[in-house]
Amino acid sequence: MIIHDDIDLIRKRIEEAEEIAIFAHIRPDGDSVGSVLALGWALTDMGKKVQYVCEDPIPERYRFLFQFNENGKDPFISAPQNPDCYILPDISSPDRAGQYFLKRPELTPDIGIDHHVSNHGFCKLNWIESDTPAACAVITGLFRLMGVPMTKRISSALLCGIITDTNSFTNSDVTADSLRAAADLIDNGAELYPISRAAHKEHTSVEMALWKLGMNNIHVDGDLIWSVFGKAEREAIGFYSDDDPGFVTYMINTTGMHVSVLFTEISDSETKISWRSTPGYDVAALALSVGGGGHVAASGATIRCGLEEAIPQILAITKQMMEKSSAR
Repeated sequence: MIIHDDIDLIRKRIEEAEEIAIFAHIRPDGDSVGSVLALGWALTDMGKKVQYVCEDPIPERYRFLFQFNENGKDPFISAPQNPDCYILPDISSPDRAGQYFLKRPELTPDIGIDHHVSNHGFCKLNWIESDTPAACAVITGLFRLMGVPMTKRISSALLCGIITDTNSFTNSDVTADSLRAAADLIDNGAELYPISRAAHKEHTSVEMALWKLGMNNIHVDGDLIWSVFGKAEREAIGFYSDDDPGFVTYMINTTGMHVSVLFTEISDSETKISWRSTPGYDVAALALSVGGGGHVAASGATIRCGLEEAIPQILAITKQMMEKSSAR
């Protein structure tokens, strides 16, 4: 799905705004952080005042990008303060921006820039390319069309997003265009090795312990593989976030597996679900059916029930999808 509203209208809306709030999505990943920073730095270069907004803390692995700020500090705030324009990159629905728009249903965000197949254009103006593997790749193309100067810091943020959302250019949705976009960013000063290492390869000892926990909890059912991160287990090893540092992707790379599922217990009444799949298995439809969203091969949702109820419910609908897909 491609939604391209008039680029001149997008340009006009940006030009007439004085102070712009750019939102990262809850539990931000590299594509979200890179999108917000690249847009913010480009708008700052245009003379705009920018608010960088994220309801959740920015993960440590993406904070290396803050070195490109004038003061080297974290620019993010948890909620905006009276902007006259809202831009939502890499956000497929208002709830993914956190509570801000949910508490203000009268507000419609001004500009949405995204690549999720579940985004049907909820902003006033939308630039959506669901066949592009990262929001940062979408923004790279949009900047090219708009003639935005690609400085080293903008290029670095965009490359960070492309690297993380393409799993270092190894996902099935990577195209020649996305490789060319990355090459252009490198030509403009982005450094592939340090960005890739910081954003995608390095891990802490606590994250390694989390992977051990995930390995101990793995279950295999035919070509379906799944695991569980319990809340008490995570906290016992010192991992207090509900993020997944790549484990669900690790599981889908197991030979013979077509779908992986990771259950992360948030509380007794809330469970986060992450899916990954190989070509031919649409996990975006699964996520949408339980109030989530994402991509055909990588999606997620948070459901209002505990692990004991969530696991059989999600496994059942996942198996149904897989049976229908394999029967085609």
